[in-house]
Amino acid sequence: ILEVNLNALTANVNHYRSFMKPSAKMVCMVKASAYGIGSLETSKTLQDCGVEYLAVAVADEGADLRKAGITSNIMIMNPEMTSFKMLFDYRLEPEVFNFDILEALIRAAEKEGITNFPIHIKLDTGMHRLGFDPDRDMPQLIERLLRQTALVPCSVFSHFVGSDSDGFDDFSHSQFEKFDRASRHLQSVYTHKILRHICNS
Repeated sequence: ILEVNLNALTANVNHYRSFMKPSAKMVCMVKASAYGIGSLETSKTLQDCGVEYLAVAVADEGADLRKAGITSNIMIMNPEMTSFKMLFDYRLEPEVFNFDILEALIRAAEKEGITNFPIHIKLDTGMHRLGFDPDRDMPQLIERLLRQTALVPCSVFSHFVGSDSDGFDDFSHSQFEKFDRASRHLQSVYTHKILRHICNS
């Protein structure tokens, strides 16, 4: 039997918040049934705690949360091209990490007559898993985003490789410098505030 103490979860959220500026927002991962402890119960608790974003791996997980009454913002970390209609129908905000997904998502949104649908831009600052190259891709990415009205970036983010290890300090600093430069470039072409987040994987 696995017993989950939701009061302890609330206390943990508040503990992390105590280290954050009041203006900082929080994204909590609840993918894979919240890592086995129950995505709905966990999401309800996090929503009640005022967590600004929940994140799941695929659209089906997000749709299930919506059907169960979760109203918080939900990020989809691995949007599949076959799930775009589900994203629109259930207000699920996809991570966009390459030009193929960007183009397909623009086409799908335009076909549905959708404008200003929120997306989250992922930059690859050194983890080399997924993401736009902050040096090579930014001019093309910005140019493409400005030529359409179907999608609008509401956040830009990246992953540190090993910021919890002293041995990675120099690399972590170089990652942040790349992220800072590219995210400021993106922000400079928009009037609305684009959220920025970078954390260890």
